[in-house]
Amino acid sequence: MARFCQIFVCANEGEGRCGSKGGGEILGLLREEARRRGLSPSVVLPNVCTRRHHEGPVVFVFPDDVWYTRVRPEDVPEIAERHLSGG
Repeated sequence: MARFCQIFVCANEGEGRCGSKGGGEILGLLREEARRRGLSPSVVLPNVCTRRHHEGPVVFVFPDDVWYTRVRPEDVPEIAERHLSGG
């Protein structure tokens, strides 16, 4: 049985916030990874501000309760493999 997972990406704009640190790009890349895996891009959603700007971009995975901080584009394939592959 496949498990349900959602990924939330902080992409809030503003000086020093996750969006200005690449959060929007991370959001887009994770959505593309979801599509590539035959999933709806809606499994990857923008998140409300987590007030963790100093650790941004921040990614949260539900229900796994996993937080990723300082996420870079090169981290996206591994995050997708861990959480969007049904494993």
